[in-house]
Amino acid sequence: MKTDLQYIGEHSKNAWDSFWYEVEPFRNALWNYCLKLTGSAWDAEDLFQDTLLKSFASLSSLSHRQQPLKAKSFLFRVATNHWLDQCRRTSRFKSEVLNDQDLTTDIIDSVEISEAIESLLHNLTPKQVVVFVLIESFRFTAGEVADLLSTTEGAVNGLLVRARKKKHQITKTIENKRNGKRIIPTSSIKKFMELYNRQDFNGLADMLLDHASFSFVEMNSVEYGKETITKYSLNPNKLNRQKNIMVHFDLLWGKETLIFTQETEQSSLLFDINTIEWEEGKIARWKCYYFCREFMSQAAEYLGLPLAPLEKLQ
Repeated sequence: MKTDLQYIGEHSKNAWDSFWYEVEPFRNALWNYCLKLTGSAWDAEDLFQDTLLKSFASLSSLSHRQQPLKAKSFLFRVATNHWLDQCRRTSRFKSEVLNDQDLTTDIIDSVEISEAIESLLHNLTPKQVVVFVLIESFRFTAGEVADLLSTTEGAVNGLLVRARKKKHQITKTIENKRNGKRIIPTSSIKKFMELYNRQDFNGLADMLLDHASFSFVEMNSVEYGKETITKYSLNPNKLNRQKNIMVHFDLLWGKETLIFTQETEQSSLLFDINTIEWEEGKIARWKCYYFCREFMSQAAEYLGLPLAPLEKLQ
């Protein structure tokens, strides 16, 4: 029997579909913005998902306002405010105060922007990062950024000049993607790969803790408990339809990752990316990034693999 909350969820589906239709044209820009703010594809995906959920949840409280709500600026505002809040809570960035002597002009080569982002993240205040990324990477005007941050154009220009000057002072480049390191998978990961690659889904089920969770990150869908996971996502009848899928272990942007490839006669395609949190050799939290297409595209480029087309998972 369904609960009242489940009925509310059913009634909200049409609203969610309408919201999705409005924001779809700006997904790629929003995800890339999250990536440049965080400097990590993993953190970018978290910020991206949080932004979509917060944006949708806040619509009802904003609907009575007379000021028009434009999708792109609204999404970027929510992402910016959420990220700034995270920075304040974690004290991730240093605090700086602008001096009048910093207000000089400078020119920056846009080709160098992405190479500087990681270093900038550790050398600027959060607002300086926001201003630098929005103007230099996404071509926002100072007026648009001022409106987004609820400040003045003069303040924005001052933040931008400080960011540009700091950028030119930074000589360190982002470390090599692979960093020349090989990470040896744990015995649990080795066992997982062996079981999956020989299609032993009952063996995989035995690796689940009774209170394990499995989530499709993009869909914000979570299955709780071993019984539920084996009934749906780890159902052997469903997984047997996925032919020629192999799992490999790799270090992806500093995180131990399970890389699923689709083997064809022509080449290997990137099919899926999963992460697993373990407790005493058992699966506690299992995340699937299959539907996170911006994240998957970034990973495919990083790994040097073509991205397999999206399939409807039954």
